[in-house]
Amino acid sequence: MIEVEGIWYPDGETHLPEHMARRRRLVAGKPTYQYHKLEAALAHVRRWRVAADVGAHVGLWAMHLARRFEVVHAFEPMPAHRDCFRLNLAAANVLLHACALGAGTGRVALAPALAGHSGSTCIQPEAAGEAALARLDDFALESLDFLKLDCEGYELFALEGAEATLQRCRPVVIVEQKPGRAQRYGLRETQAVDYLQSLGATFRQAIAGDYILSW
Repeated sequence: MIEVEGIWYPDGETHLPEHMARRRRLVAGKPTYQYHKLEAALAHVRRWRVAADVGAHVGLWAMHLARRFEVVHAFEPMPAHRDCFRLNLAAANVLLHACALGAGTGRVALAPALAGHSGSTCIQPEAAGEAALARLDDFALESLDFLKLDCEGYELFALEGAEATLQRCRPVVIVEQKPGRAQRYGLRETQAVDYLQSLGATFRQAIAGDYILSW
């Protein structure tokens, strides 16, 4: 692991520290990643009980969610990312789950799409591996007020495995749909957004490839 300005990353990470240095938005004395997107999404939240961070990586969003929500469920399948997460965030109200989320259960393979960018790690289509795959619905969350998904194109499947939770809890959702990601899995670029709208969610805002919706 490497530490840059108080934040721990997996060995070999170069993209995130460089990106955050260019943006230079500090919160609680540490650099932030896409904090303006987090602020825009949180502006739609009405209740502050439970948040879920799907594709939590090293905790760059979860560390801020933990200060606002009573409970944060973070989902991260990569062991090296979870090791950094625990160093970046040690809070009693944060539960770190060692799995990816999808429409079913099983095991999947993961690998980074870009050298030096651990945040580009994605599920390999049609490949079996050691990482656990679970459904959000199987966690039987009593409430969910905010849901962030950054799964490098796998977001639709994570949402399909969360349909009962979405319909029952109606959270604010921010979902990444950057160009070229969903196509890895034979999906349309913004198919996850279409899916949320089919469940009754209303589109609120798009910011550089991330879409905010709520009920």
